[in-house]
Parts: sequence; structure tokens; C-alpha cells
Amino acid sequence: MSRSVHIPYQIDPAANRNHYYETLWKKKALELLATHCASLDGISLLDYGSGRGETMEMAASMGMKVRGTDLDPECVRLSSAFGPCELLDAENPLQQFGPGSVDVVATFHVLEHVPNPSAILRQLAGISRKYVLVAVPNLRKIPDLLRQKRNVVKINEGHLQSWDHSHLLNMAEKHCGLRHVAWTFDQVKVPIISSVVPQYFGQKAAIRLETGILLKLFPYQATSIIGLFEKA
Repeated sequence: MSRSVHIPYQIDPAANRNHYYETLWKKKALELLATHCASLDGISLLDYGSGRGETMEMAASMGMKVRGTDLDPECVRLSSAFGPCELLDAENPLQQFGPGSVDVVATFHVLEHVPNPSAILRQLAGISRKYVLVAVPNLRKIPDLLRQKRNVVKINEGHLQSWDHSHLLNMAEKHCGLRHVAWTFDQVKVPIISSVVPQYFGQKAAIRLETGILLKLFPYQATSIIGLFEKA
């Protein structure tokens, strides 16, 4: 994973498949939510760490009432194009938004950046009336598993921790007042294959491969862990 201190404020999913995947985990998570709701019309969602606002835009297009929050004023500005968004009080989001104030809280690739993920997830569970949608990097994705045999894996310098499915499940259920409902999966990269295919056949072919047969073969080695949890 490349080293970075913040998400880019602009991405081009059509030209860069890694940018495409940044929106894919959000799309997959919302589709998972939809399979467990009779209808998304009118359901309220708080996007905790709204970034550029893609989750808010997608959720609103599905009929949800959206609001967002982020630590970065520029992200707040960008997200505000799709619904109300405000600066986050990172120390006490439960006090900021209120207990049971929304139906769903979504937090996508945020928990790995905070020093106290279980405390934050407990507060997000308190804000939600029904569901919490979580996406975090997968500690067991195939490239990292293979590199660990040779050297220490390089990670994003802003990541303070990571999980596999079992440890995320344990944290959510044993420490955060949540109950697991279902997993979904985004894409799987395999060294050499994932380098050669786009070079010779293009980005679209690589996306079809990594979201198709590779994902079917190795779902629990996907790049992201994406889980739907409900209040316990």
C-alpha cells in the first residue's frame, strides 16, 4: 500500500482502478445494507469520516436521508454538496450527534486511523438506532500475506492498526455492543497476476478479474473487510 497522510481530494475512477476501488467498497457496503432492509427510502445515515462525499451521494441516490462528518474542513466542504455535513468532535461523537439519532452509521476506512477504535465504535453503536456499517483494511489480503514471508510489510503511515475478519468480529461483538449480520467483499489482488493483466489487457480487464474469479476464489483475502452489524 502506498504511503499517504490523507485521501486525495479528487480521484478518477475511470482512469485508475485503485480509485475505482475506493468507491467500490462503499457501493458494496450500501448494497449489503439494502439486502437487509425492506426499503432504504427515508432511512437516515450518518457517514462518519465522509471524505469526498461518495457514500453520501450513493446513499442519497438510494433514497436515504444523509448527513456527514469529518475532521478535515475541505472534506466537510466537498461532502456538503450531497447533504448536511459538519466538523467532527473526535473526542465525543456520541455527544455531538446524540444517542439513537440515526438509523445507520457508516464508517469506511476510518477506524484504522484512530488510536482508540473500540471506543469510537462503541460510540457509533450508541449513535445508531439499528445498524453500523464498517469497512477497514484486511490484514490478511494476499499481497501482504506473501510479503510477510520475506520482510516487514509496508503500510500506509496513517494506519495505527488493522484486523482480519475474526478480530474485527471479536472487537465489535465483545467490546462494542454490536452483533454481526453479514460480510461482503470488494476485490482481491494477487501479486504478478494483478500487475501483468492491466499492463497487457488494460484496467477494465484487471477489474473484471479482481472483482470476479479472484474474489470468488479468495473472498476472505479481499482488500477490505466490510461488515454489517446491528445493535446487540
